[in-house]
Amino acid sequence: MKTNELLKDFDPVSAKQWKQKLQADLKGGDYNELLSWTSPEGIQVKPFYSEDDLPEDPGIPATGTGNWKIGYRIGNETPSEQISEALQADIEHFVVGTPESFSAAFQHKAVLGELQQPVYLDFPGTDVLLADWISQSNLKHPVILVDPIGHLAATGNWHSRETNDAGSLLKALSHPAATEAEFRFAVHADLYQNAGANRVQELAYALSHALEYLLWSAEEKSLRPLLQQPVFHLAVGGDYFFEIAKFRALRKLWARVAPEYGFSGDCLIFASPSLRNKTIYDYNTNMLRTTTECMAAILGGADLVCNLPYDQIYQYPNTFADRVARNQLQLLRHESYFSQVHNPADGTYYIESLTDQLGSKALELLKQLEKGGGFLKQLREHNIQQKIRESATKQQQAFDSGSKVLVGSNKYPNADDRMQEVLQKSIQLAKKSRKTLLEPIIPSRLATNHELKRLQDEPR
Repeated sequence: MKTNELLKDFDPVSAKQWKQKLQADLKGGDYNELLSWTSPEGIQVKPFYSEDDLPEDPGIPATGTGNWKIGYRIGNETPSEQISEALQADIEHFVVGTPESFSAAFQHKAVLGELQQPVYLDFPGTDVLLADWISQSNLKHPVILVDPIGHLAATGNWHSRETNDAGSLLKALSHPAATEAEFRFAVHADLYQNAGANRVQELAYALSHALEYLLWSAEEKSLRPLLQQPVFHLAVGGDYFFEIAKFRALRKLWARVAPEYGFSGDCLIFASPSLRNKTIYDYNTNMLRTTTECMAAILGGADLVCNLPYDQIYQYPNTFADRVARNQLQLLRHESYFSQVHNPADGTYYIESLTDQLGSKALELLKQLEKGGGFLKQLREHNIQQKIRESATKQQQAFDSGSKVLVGSNKYPNADDRMQEVLQKSIQLAKKSRKTLLEPIIPSRLATNHELKRLQDEPR
């Protein structure tokens, strides 16, 4: 590590000296008991960190290129005028988010077709009709992200059924239009975070999910190109330093696991703020949350960051919130210089320690999952759903008791807030009655029940 010239006139302070100083200030009290706390993943967070806490072998680098991109997600509700504005802004990559949103994007095929950068079509299933859409869209650099297992986890059903999903994917790859596109497997690990998984579970489930595709490619060699640089979708939670470490740990873990199957271990990580901690009351705090969450993703080495409008959970897409969300990323890039430093977290005692511990715990859980038959088997037996539900319940209890704080919601609420008249969407997830192969993993927000009661109590 390069010596900092600013510190050359100061004597180094050892960990022992720090402990002695803490104990003196605490008048002999146990600093571990008074100042330490334990994360939901079982990681003890100490009051200070030193060089002694760095991993003995840093091993694989924990960051990407450092050249992160500003992304924009076109959803099925995105109005045409918002897409048009985004196309004129400094957006570097577009992600067409759902099959329903293809028609909205298609209205701008002339402009999208002129883009020099890739357009990502985030397609959960493997429908061969996707290739027909590509041939009509005139996109120069379409990248098709397929995640049939993610579709199964989110809906409880395959797009058709497992064998047909794999067969449809092979048909799409052989379609004449497929030569104009690049196909990649994606892993929607953001689902697990938004449903309440802790960070170790997120990492382990993401890797186990990806391992299923590695096994598919072992049986069907034509799928191997889809895993040369897969895409991991991660949601960013509110615990700043832990989230930085989570992104770094995922990259290190994939770089360790993938070479065992003959792949380089390279990947792309797409990030977007979590929905789980967003609120309708005191909604402007969502802008503060999404800003720090985007910062954590960037410092953790995300390759593409798509921000979340502050009002997404209760209003339909609108140009004002959309512009604010884009400008948050522009401020981070151009005014905060977050694009100027490569791997700024490298060597930081606390983050390096968290990265190592999260990675070790996730690797251990991954081994347990694979020993138990792998991701799909655990999903079919509802073990993964149960573990996520247990984690989500603990988080909910922490919120309900006030130990998990969401400012403006369960702490420092604004009693004058009135939201009944401005709600455009239901803040509860619509429950669909349908037959499923397995229990789907359902996203949920911590503040929903609290907000429903508060809405009911608002003066009429």
